[in-house]
Amino acid sequence: MTTHNYSVLLVGNYAPDNQQSMLRFTATLAENLQRLGVKVVVTRPPMVFGRIARDKPRLKKLAGYFDKFVLFPLMLLKSARAHRVVHIADQSNALYLPVIGAHKTILTCHDLFAVRMALGEYSQNRGTMRGGILQRLNLRGLRRLRHVTTVSAATSDDFFRIAGKDATLTLIPNALDPRFQGAPSPLARQSPPAAPYFLHLGNNNFYKNRPGVVRLFGELARFNMFSEHRLVLAGKMPDGDLQDEIDRSPVRDRIDVRVNLTDEDVHSLYAGAEALLFISLAEGFGWPIIEAQASGCLVVTSDREPMRSVAGDGAILVDPENPAQAAAAIAAAHEDFVRIREQGSANAETYSSDMIFPRYLDVYREVVSG
Repeated sequence: MTTHNYSVLLVGNYAPDNQQSMLRFTATLAENLQRLGVKVVVTRPPMVFGRIARDKPRLKKLAGYFDKFVLFPLMLLKSARAHRVVHIADQSNALYLPVIGAHKTILTCHDLFAVRMALGEYSQNRGTMRGGILQRLNLRGLRRLRHVTTVSAATSDDFFRIAGKDATLTLIPNALDPRFQGAPSPLARQSPPAAPYFLHLGNNNFYKNRPGVVRLFGELARFNMFSEHRLVLAGKMPDGDLQDEIDRSPVRDRIDVRVNLTDEDVHSLYAGAEALLFISLAEGFGWPIIEAQASGCLVVTSDREPMRSVAGDGAILVDPENPAQAAAAIAAAHEDFVRIREQGSANAETYSSDMIFPRYLDVYREVVSG
């Protein structure tokens, strides 16, 4: 195994914020860098005030701010000196850049939705005043960066437009978690429905388009081939808008909500589904696309970037805002489901850890030599 003459300080997220995808990304990145011979130290905001206030809901968020924005910068100021490379694993932590310094830092940008909300680009969701202040501070950090990795060309375009042209951008897609390859784990706690079903996995952010998924399922149920299917909405409990859409649906009695899922549960749901309905309005990357493909699940996704590029040839592409047209396209492709699944499985293999993580070493060499 090759060893490298530098060490990397990997800056992760505050655990109580429960940003599962970012926590997973940081852990997986650290594991694979170590496998490639890189010495990695992971640091994240400590849970100090947050632990004291964890049973006091009114103080919990304020305590988290003290942990993240008072204690942690002091820790970073000291720990960053011991490493030649500092890798901020999530763009939401760019506000730490003044403490670290731009010359030795790279940042992975997954998406800029929060910044775009703060800038008023989304009429559907403008965020809170407090969030807007944090995102503007974050944007100041983003604009000082010299080395940025992005997970898709769509995210690269957003970064170039919003954060400026000074940074060197390197596109490194997200890697497939190997736990979604092969047969479902027997450790799954929640069994898939006995009836055939469509699946959606996600949260209630507006761009996930969960109400649109419910409308699409209503249109699919009109076709004889799907007349007995159910819809599984996996992830977060429905918010008010989504619940209203479910209540209005003519097939509301065939919609199941699944929450508190383990990775094994999700893998099992992917493997048993007729198709994943991943019709987001926008994404930074779209992890469920390749997870589903690797699990042998047919993928239906939006004919938009980055979903189109991430899915490759292994998906049915539809207009996420035209449920009737999308349902007709899915029904028309019914006889090709097996072929599309096979193409999806082949596409997922291109996102293996062995193909993705070595690309970070080239960026680190640029930082060290820079």
